Amino acid sequence: MKKLIQTLVIALLFLLQSSAISAQIQIKGRVAESKGKAVPFATVYIKNSISGAITDSLGYYKLQYNKKGGLTIIATGIGYDTAIYNLILDTNTHYTVNLTLKENSSSLNEVVITPGSFEANNDRKVAVLTTMDIYTTAGAAGDVVGAIQTLPGIQKLSDQTGLFVRGGDASESEAIVDGLVVQDPFFSPVPGVAQRSRFAPYQFKGISFSSGGYSARYGQALSGILDLNTNDLPEQTTINANINMAATSLTGSKLWTHSSLEGGINYTNTQPFYGLMKTNINFFQPPVGLGGGTRYVWTSTKGDVFKLTANYNQYKSGIDVINPNQVDTTLAFNLMNYYSTASVYYRHFLNEKTFLTIESSYTQNGDSIAWGSEKFNKQDEREQGRVELGTEFSNKLSGYIGSDVQRYADKQLYDTVNLAFTEMITALYMEGEWKPASWFGLKPGIRYEYSKLLQKSDVAPRIAAAAQLDKYGQMSAAYGMFYQDPSDKYLLFGNTKTNFQEATHYILNYQYVQDDRTFRVEGYYKSYNDLIREITQGPYDPNPYRPFYWPVNNSGYGYAKGLDFFWRDKKTIKNFDYWISYSYIDTKRLYANYIAETTPDFVSKNNLNIVTKYFIEKPGINLSLTYNYASGRPYYNPNNPVFLGDLSPAYDDLVASTSFLFRYKKLFGVFYLGVDNVTNNQNVLGYRYSDTGNERFPITPALYRSFFAGIFLSLTPFKKEEL
Repeated sequence: MKKLIQTLVIALLFLLQSSAISAQIQIKGRVAESKGKAVPFATVYIKNSISGAITDSLGYYKLQYNKKGGLTIIATGIGYDTAIYNLILDTNTHYTVNLTLKENSSSLNEVVITPGSFEANNDRKVAVLTTMDIYTTAGAAGDVVGAIQTLPGIQKLSDQTGLFVRGGDASESEAIVDGLVVQDPFFSPVPGVAQRSRFAPYQFKGISFSSGGYSARYGQALSGILDLNTNDLPEQTTINANINMAATSLTGSKLWTHSSLEGGINYTNTQPFYGLMKTNINFFQPPVGLGGGTRYVWTSTKGDVFKLTANYNQYKSGIDVINPNQVDTTLAFNLMNYYSTASVYYRHFLNEKTFLTIESSYTQNGDSIAWGSEKFNKQDEREQGRVELGTEFSNKLSGYIGSDVQRYADKQLYDTVNLAFTEMITALYMEGEWKPASWFGLKPGIRYEYSKLLQKSDVAPRIAAAAQLDKYGQMSAAYGMFYQDPSDKYLLFGNTKTNFQEATHYILNYQYVQDDRTFRVEGYYKSYNDLIREITQGPYDPNPYRPFYWPVNNSGYGYAKGLDFFWRDKKTIKNFDYWISYSYIDTKRLYANYIAETTPDFVSKNNLNIVTKYFIEKPGINLSLTYNYASGRPYYNPNNPVFLGDLSPAYDDLVASTSFLFRYKKLFGVFYLGVDNVTNNQNVLGYRYSDTGNERFPITPALYRSFFAGIFLSLTPFKKEEL
């Protein structure tokens, strides 16, 4: 907590130096294309002043100014030529100026390098989803990861927590916010119940999910990353309330011309939700929690951005879980979690084409667990700092060079056994993007890392390329090497004489984008080397919480290969939007305590997602259906001589949701309702066996069918087009 306070104090010194600017003259309007379509997130500013703004999702902006006379308003946007408007201010205090941006033909036809990556933002050239898609996707439940799991390359598991990407387990993926690694991006896991991420869509202006071949900026993830970029200034001053069957929250923001202050509190109590449902697990203490956060943002017309963020959350939960040592009995599992984090971000433009980014963060997470009569306490923390210099040498060549240092520590007390480790990883990286022609581009990069704990270093080369085949279609390819420390459980027991684990990615894709239709197919091959393997002579133990006392080495290995398909169509039927994603994977590995090379128990060979949305303009209703299918996953049967040779039944889930926009006097709101597993399919995720192997017990989701309802209220007008 001391380090958290220090981080906040240093940042507040910067905050106190900035001041809000009050203005007497208001200039507002809309930025649109030549055909009238809105241009969201365009930059609008007054030349030779500090007055500027970013357009909202409908293209609207608002400026404040305090001088009479002539001025020049400038609007810019990615893929557009600059628009200029000269205005004379007289005795009026309110002006309306609408601006038109013309499409830049050279930018529109330029190749975009995208192998392994799906974007969720408002850049029309690369986006597959928008942040609003995340809110309106049935089954996502307003969770960033919930919506990302409808894309190909990621496995959705209802009984395990984390990102499972192309045959990799949860430890092989990372979440990144504004360039910094998020410690514990999911709420602390409860056995047999998948937990939500800590991310809400409204926090971010850009979301990128990489299922492989990701940037040299990042490391320590063998499979993939979720890269999130937070918002700058909010669109306006707001006060919002959200009340549903599991939580209530109050948030607000105060917007000045070039700065804003945001804050919020939330209270979670899932008793009303679980109390109305028939659960497969006994929640003797449904999750209850309290949290809050604050955020300060300052911007300049030159593009400089300063962000200070702090959050705190605590909650408790209690369920009866299967006794891993005697699967026909249960044990009471009590969890108390405390989580706090603070971060500082500053980007300064040295000139129009060169920027310097300096940022740091500190996170602390604590779990106090009672499992039956056994007590278990865990505390982990992470500090990270990053410095990056980027520049655009020309319209064909850009690049950046940077360094980051992260220290993370884990302490655990189990009964009378104290375990701990502290790791520090220092990294240097550089990456460039070269487009010698508008139809061809290269993105080479290299990353160096040194582990103080392992006393090992690695060099990871990476390269991606793309070639435009015609106006709408392009081919992309990527190659890269990725390294990662052994997982925390091995480091806790002093296994520091090992090497990094290693994965090599090969990716080839084709993407076609035209008139709000997107088709994408991607093939990949991933080889694993130096995976951690436990050296034990005993029989296989399927208990993921098994005690661990034996040595390990880097003799593990494996592979993953497959095909991913994605199709989205927002054009054919008015107000109707849908996407289909399908993944096929063939993967095997020998690692951990596996006794043979085999397909891991968290992998389904076939995964299908179908998402549909329909918006009824009057009276303002959004309808959504999501269908998820996954073929059977391997599970351990001690009576089968083939290791992990049995498959669970296929998984089917149909989710429906609706939202209704309404207005009452000055109060605006959205009522939403969702039903999970509409058909009440009795999904079985696998089986556990008794010690004798004579009895088996099904592993089921926490709930078969459930419904969820809530209401969002705002004193700020909503626009129906934003649903």
